Amino acid sequence: MYIEIFTDYLIESEDVVGIFDLDNTTTNKFTNDFLNQKQKENKITYLVSDIPKSFILMNDGSVYIVELSSQILKKRFEII
Repeated sequence: MYIEIFTDYLIESEDVVGIFDLDNTTTNKFTNDFLNQKQKENKITYLVSDIPKSFILMNDGSVYIVELSSQILKKRFEII
């Protein structure tokens, strides 16, 4: 199944490793180092028109930074 994570932007649900809240996870040094490394590798895609609230880690190591909260994204996954 596909999940809409931004206006007209879909991802396959089976390719998602995890959904993480930016406020709670970026206080951790490991998460900051991880996201900095992904940024250097050009593996981060920003899908925001407002304040980013969460990030989605994919099987291929790519990361989507999105403005939807992790709770909203998790509810979308529960629907399918």
